[in-house]
Amino acid sequence: MQRVFCVKWSPDSEFILSGSDEMNVRIWKAEASAKLGPLAPRQKAALTYNKKLKERYKFHPQVLRILRHRHVPSAIYKAAREKRVILQSRKTREENRRLHSATGKVPYVPERKKQIVSVVE
Repeated sequence: MQRVFCVKWSPDSEFILSGSDEMNVRIWKAEASAKLGPLAPRQKAALTYNKKLKERYKFHPQVLRILRHRHVPSAIYKAAREKRVILQSRKTREENRRLHSATGKVPYVPERKKQIVSVVE
């Protein structure tokens, strides 16, 4: 996903809609662990009970620690880290090329312009 330009909540506050630089609109669950679709009465009761427990003990240090964590699968985490390193090294290489060449020889192109493949009118 490229740069996010706009973010809106759905009217029922269950979803978040985001619009990005690559002209995509994505729909996200506001509560990532929430189950989609109809719930059985037993599941509803269990979810509300768990929510009340979290609310009641939210100031306990161990519960705070658990609630603060955001777990991402290790493959996704490593891929994102690798992509950050690659993009940073490209930027560094381009900046060094610009610094060590004649003035105006290597023009500065904004990141948003680099992503455009072709313009159709």
